Amino acid sequence: MTESDLKSLIESFCTNVQSQERMVRQHALKDMLELVHKDLSPEQAPSLFDETYLHILRCYADRFEMVRNLAITLVSELLQKLPPNDFYLSYIIPVVTRRLGQAETIEDSEEIRLQLLEQLEEIVRKYADPDGARGDPLLKSYDNLVDILAKTLRDPFPAAQKQSCELVQLLAQSTPSMHYRAEALVGPASTALKHRHSANRIAAIDALGQLALHIHSNSDCAMRIIVDMSPLLMDSVPFVRRACGRVGCMMLVKLRDRYSLFSRILPLVLNCLTDDTPEVREDILARWKEAGELYYTENETELAKIKLIDKPVPNYPAAEYERPTLACRAIVQRSLAIVNLILHEMEEWKEDIRLHATKLLKLVVLHAERGFSTLFMETNPVLAKTCMDSDREVAAEALRVARLCGILLEYDTWSKHALVEFRKFHTLGHLRCLRAMYESSGLDRLKDLSKIAGLLTDSEICHQKREDYQAALLDFCEVLTVDFNRVFVSNEIEGLANEKDRLKTENQLYTTLLKVAAISYEDSMQIRDRALEILATLNPQPELLHNTHLAGVLATLDNLEAANSDDAESIMLLAGIVFVCGFRPAYHRELCSTLAVALGHAIPQGQIKLFSSISIAMLRWSDSMVGVPGEEQLQLVRAFIEELIAPYLVWAAGRSAESIRAMATACLCSMSQGVDRLTFTTVLPSQIIALVGLIEDNGIPTRAYALRTLLAMGPLGVEHLKPLAYAIMARLDDPSGEVRELAATCLGRLQIAAEGADEAGRWDDVLRQIVPTMFLHLENPELKLRKAILASLEQLLVHHRALIKGLANEVAAGCPYKKDLDEILAHQ
Repeated sequence: MTESDLKSLIESFCTNVQSQERMVRQHALKDMLELVHKDLSPEQAPSLFDETYLHILRCYADRFEMVRNLAITLVSELLQKLPPNDFYLSYIIPVVTRRLGQAETIEDSEEIRLQLLEQLEEIVRKYADPDGARGDPLLKSYDNLVDILAKTLRDPFPAAQKQSCELVQLLAQSTPSMHYRAEALVGPASTALKHRHSANRIAAIDALGQLALHIHSNSDCAMRIIVDMSPLLMDSVPFVRRACGRVGCMMLVKLRDRYSLFSRILPLVLNCLTDDTPEVREDILARWKEAGELYYTENETELAKIKLIDKPVPNYPAAEYERPTLACRAIVQRSLAIVNLILHEMEEWKEDIRLHATKLLKLVVLHAERGFSTLFMETNPVLAKTCMDSDREVAAEALRVARLCGILLEYDTWSKHALVEFRKFHTLGHLRCLRAMYESSGLDRLKDLSKIAGLLTDSEICHQKREDYQAALLDFCEVLTVDFNRVFVSNEIEGLANEKDRLKTENQLYTTLLKVAAISYEDSMQIRDRALEILATLNPQPELLHNTHLAGVLATLDNLEAANSDDAESIMLLAGIVFVCGFRPAYHRELCSTLAVALGHAIPQGQIKLFSSISIAMLRWSDSMVGVPGEEQLQLVRAFIEELIAPYLVWAAGRSAESIRAMATACLCSMSQGVDRLTFTTVLPSQIIALVGLIEDNGIPTRAYALRTLLAMGPLGVEHLKPLAYAIMARLDDPSGEVRELAATCLGRLQIAAEGADEAGRWDDVLRQIVPTMFLHLENPELKLRKAILASLEQLLVHHRALIKGLANEVAAGCPYKKDLDEILAHQ
């Protein structure tokens, strides 16, 4: 294009662009834009700009959006062909500032604001001079650019705000003068951290990272940037978390005052190393290692000496964790002030904050290794509390931290404080934490096996009724039992095994396990069975443990002489011990004495609980008395009944007394089923008088238990049979169907012991009254009752055929039960 043509076009443009008509201005701008884009050479661009810039820039304020859009586009096209001379900036930047950088934003169009910011980006890229080699052409416009960005970083239009954050990054990398007013942009950029769009949050993080590198004199401002970014480590979008980690790694490498801020920067990096997303972990791990390499280079003299003797502990968890490099560990070890911040956040009320803080502590322990020993005392209480966190994921993470402490810290360093702390506080968290550290530590722990096992026998620990506490206690006991077998059974560790310590430790473990099983025997079958399983690993023959140690456990039960109810600790333990251990000769005397004291002082609810446990244990009497001579068993049973059962079979007024009688009778009934038959029939006659009264008791359960007991009776003398027979016969009219059936069955078990003529005659006289009554009850509509009576008559026929046949013949032929009697007689 010739100069004359260009001049005429410029004159035409200047005239038209000042027209009052929008379409005229619009066409003028479009024509000029087409000219600049297609025909204008770079040599002609300066003269065109000089002639037209006033008219074009005036269009930035045109009231029509399309005109403003065309003017901005035209300037951008011109800038591409203009030389990189800061002369042009002095005209363009102030106009943009008036549109975007005022206290009240003049430009109301979101798209135009975005277009102006894109134009500024083009300007910054064109005039970039990061080293100042060209005299920093952006310096003259720097204040205006900062004013614009301070305003647009808060722009409600998401695209404009994102573009502003990107412009901050670009400006920081394009001028050496960024440090002059970098602080002024920190506040506006921080507002974008809470934007609902993840792309805006990422851009804001990157912008703040660049600003931090250019704040030379105010470390508090850099600290504010780190604090503002920290909540985004828990962002739901992985790329946002990765951006935080990248900025943290960049600060570790490039920040001027980075050594003093390591403790603040590290959370940005270490949190990303435990991120749920593999891409985030791998990206930040690579950058973290690069930061470590730089630190090693800067401190090579000191670290090279450490490297010569740097060896991992023997039981390092290499399968679970990759050991950090020496330099990375050194960075963390010099920044352990971070732990105080972590401990504070571990006690926050929000679950996600507690979780991330606990994960961060795990990374600190992993990097600090033995250097963490100095902080263990203040960490342990918070860590123990976190081990029983209501959020399972937080608690599981805390246990991983505890296991790392056990592995990486010297046993003597942590154990002294941890054991002292555990003596003071027996919480679930302290128990879990101590178990995790003990289990993961090395062989040095075995020297304290007896000491720790003794701690667990404390009544505040092994008498706990909470199921989660009991489960944690059993976890610990299982670990201790394995160590016990290593030391005293397998003899893996020389110099530790001796008989005295073996018995002591075995007694301590037995006491804890038995009490856990005992106190949970009713409420949690799972806990009880697991405790017994661990007890079996302590000794494959648990009865030997009972024989050796149970008497000592019974001696530790307190407050048995108090008026205990069924939920009293001592009653629950004693009832559970009876249920679990049963009765054996080795401790029978001690157990009966303890039961006698407890039954004598407990209130009815407590007595009922004990009798219930006794009745269950008595069903296993024969199993627990294998190999015991019959005479010895007879003495034990007789003494047991006389001391513990008989006193409570005596009638007393009141509902409570009735319940106690029922449970005592239930114990007698269980003995009839569990004790050897010969032994029981030998001792039963001494309780016949009591049983006669119990058969007539007001309580249906008592009557039923008494009759069930008599099912095991053998031959008796007439003096016992007679009152018993009349009492049983009376129960054929009992209101309870179960009692009636039991009474009918018991009548068939009545058998005279002596066959003397006088006693036999007396017994026949009794039968002559009983048998007709049995005949009459054959008219009862209950099938089960009739069947029981016929079965009893068949049994009586064995010894009294003539008597029963004579009585049956006296029955009239038309009676409904005549046919049944004839069938019985015909079969015999």
